[in-house]
Amino acid sequence: MKTHTLITTLSILSLSGAVFSFAGDQKEKEVAACCEAVPDEHKNHGAEMAGLATHTSHSIFNVESTWQNQNGQRAPLSQIGGRAQIVAMVYTTCKYACPRILADLKTIKTGLSDFGPKDLGFTLITFDPKRDTVDAYTAYAKKNYLDADTWTFLRGDPGDILELANLLGVKYKKLPDGEFSHSNIITLLKPNGEIADQLNGLGANPVELIDAAKGQLHQH
Repeated sequence: MKTHTLITTLSILSLSGAVFSFAGDQKEKEVAACCEAVPDEHKNHGAEMAGLATHTSHSIFNVESTWQNQNGQRAPLSQIGGRAQIVAMVYTTCKYACPRILADLKTIKTGLSDFGPKDLGFTLITFDPKRDTVDAYTAYAKKNYLDADTWTFLRGDPGDILELANLLGVKYKKLPDGEFSHSNIITLLKPNGEIADQLNGLGANPVELIDAAKGQLHQH
């Protein structure tokens, strides 16, 4: 499924009461405390990355939120800019859907094996920042053989996660048992943060997204 404008996606998703009912639970803002402030030397990191690509009105990098990566550094979303990115929203304790999403991501990575981490990255954004700490992701990355040059992990405040999910077309809801029901969408981002293509559904044929990624990569 190709996505042509973020505005259309956001308008459609704003009608979903199931998603926005979760937004109302702002008591989870206490999660923000787990995303510690970082030293001043990291504050310009996002600006430096943003300089690698020109933002447009359709770039998801226009969001004002900051995100903590696997190194514990907080920076704007544009920290993943400058190279094409394959992005998925998951959480590390998920037992069914997320492992399959990760398997699909690895299949896509194999299909793009001609391109190295300088040109192509993979980003995992958690639904569950309370449990998905930097240490939890480090263990997850080790278990799943995710090298730091290629794979980026991001965690943010609950409201910022919701905003980004809307822009990516991902619906999710926290369940009473602490788990999450969620869409299974993999997104190809251009280096400037525009959505180039999306793959919807577990085990879906990734050929179209791989071809779209090759087209992006050959342009840069």
